[in-house]
Amino acid sequence: MKKPRVKTSVEVLAHIDGSQPVRVYRNLHKDCFSVKQGGLVRCHADNVTLENVKFIVSKAGQRRVRDEKKKNVHAFVEGYVADTRKADKYVDGEWSDKEIENGFTNWICAYYNPYECDGFMNTATEQVYETAKIADLSNLDKVIYVFAPLTSNECMV
Repeated sequence: MKKPRVKTSVEVLAHIDGSQPVRVYRNLHKDCFSVKQGGLVRCHADNVTLENVKFIVSKAGQRRVRDEKKKNVHAFVEGYVADTRKADKYVDGEWSDKEIENGFTNWICAYYNPYECDGFMNTATEQVYETAKIADLSNLDKVIYVFAPLTSNECMV
């Protein structure tokens, strides 16, 4: 059965149980994000915003990618689907779109590349993140925007 394709997090909520976490991964074949819940893909989305985020990388899957030089689904961003506009307002407050375009933002860019890094990491500092308060996955920008991330060392404190 063909899964629905949606544009925003609000639209994702129509296809999932919002009280339960989802796992989101980049779908290279469909050029979007796939949203899984209860072990099943519920929909595909161009943008997904999550709260109470965990960054998950299967080490066995990552090893297979590196050995075989062929990508497979082994990395996820897990959390609860949130309204992107509310998340933006929470993270950047009253800053205007122009101010944000000029670099005034509390969002941090992160990415995951199984050939280059062991986990989801900050694009500028290469610090690997384990969790975050909010993550905004954007297919348009091909990047993950993160707010209030924690590294594995900070998670243990």
